[in-house]
Amino acid sequence: MTDRPPEPDATEGEVAQTSASASSTSAEERESARYVDEIEARLLGAGRTLRRADVAERAGASSEDARLLWRALGFASPRDEDVMFNETDVAALRASADLVQELQIDEATALSMARAFGRTTDRLAMWQTQLVADFVSGDNGIGLDRHTALRTAELIGEMADQVEPMLVYAWRRNLAVAISRMVADSEPESHIGVMRTVGFADLVSFTQLVRQLSERELAQLVLRFEALASDIVSSHGGALVKTVGDEVLFTHQEIGGAVDIAFDLVESAAADDLVPRMRVGMATGRVLARLGDIYGTTVNRAARLTAQARPGTVLADAAVAEVVRDRTGVRTAAIDPIDLPGIGEIVPWALRRERPTGADEGER
Repeated sequence: MTDRPPEPDATEGEVAQTSASASSTSAEERESARYVDEIEARLLGAGRTLRRADVAERAGASSEDARLLWRALGFASPRDEDVMFNETDVAALRASADLVQELQIDEATALSMARAFGRTTDRLAMWQTQLVADFVSGDNGIGLDRHTALRTAELIGEMADQVEPMLVYAWRRNLAVAISRMVADSEPESHIGVMRTVGFADLVSFTQLVRQLSERELAQLVLRFEALASDIVSSHGGALVKTVGDEVLFTHQEIGGAVDIAFDLVESAAADDLVPRMRVGMATGRVLARLGDIYGTTVNRAARLTAQARPGTVLADAAVAEVVRDRTGVRTAAIDPIDLPGIGEIVPWALRRERPTGADEGER
């Protein structure tokens, strides 16, 4: 076997080129970091000037209170010596302390409220940042480059003051809706959970479809599905609890309203060139609402019925069918009993919207 000649040492030119490249990368990283710091200062009203202990002292709270609030809001814990904060953080800690001291809210509830803010605004910030990046890039944010990222950051910094009033407005409006529902749900005697009609809408054959789509096409599908579901649920006065990949979970205080949502979801998907066909499972009963989600046997029953429904159909439990069976424009039909895992045997009902004879198929 012939020995391979030794690899030649790098030339001075190659060494210089490598060094220059590393230096250029380092300079770009420093510039990006400086730029992000400027955007943060614009969003928070000032740069970083305080340590955690400084924030606690100025707010009249303990350092432990500051640490707990910071963690509840979903932020990584800084070291004691890190200069991470400014007067905006002082005001936030003081407001949290005022909830406890002035409104007599206990500390656990105050931290839970902070956690609700943190989790909700974290998702909101990621969602809106992606939307702006989509706008800047023009291709749904796929293949994000440095220029697009920096331009997106600049645009968000410019628009924050204009968007903030809408955020507060939407929050207050949703508080009013939540209070209205809570009062409507109240009963003379205390009960665990509230009465809701629950629906699960599922995109048929989504897993197989994902394998066939490019990343750009998948992004378009997800955005379209989210918009379609949100618009339909809200137009009927329902609540969109969550979307998880190819599923949407919604509720309504009235059975009829929930059935209308189910019919519109199925029909809209069938008429949409981008969104696959849907199937919906529905059940009515008590649910436990916690942390912005719902739990209980009613939820499980709706989910299991969705898995049994055929593409383009709505499958409901007997309680839903009983209410709408005599309603004009709705046809109900009991099907063979099925055994639902974890629930037992039930008789599902297929629901179908009937249109007047001669009505345009495309009419909504």
